[in-house]
Amino acid sequence: MQENTTPAQGRHSLNLKTGNEQQSFIWIIAAVRRDCPTIKANIHHIAASTEREARLSLVKEHVCFFAGRINQGVAHA
Repeated sequence: MQENTTPAQGRHSLNLKTGNEQQSFIWIIAAVRRDCPTIKANIHHIAASTEREARLSLVKEHVCFFAGRINQGVAHA
């Protein structure tokens, strides 16, 4: 018998799935490059399972200030 524990991290904790499934999201993150002399926000679309994971992919070169989430693989009736 396997023990399935899903950690509550960021917005991923809103996931209602159970078991070993890992839900994937498209995260929409607005960010400004750290080395840019003017403030110009860019929108990035990043596939990741958590907001933290998505932000970590940008944090080295960007200051992130907004995040939204789009579920992948959701069928609407």
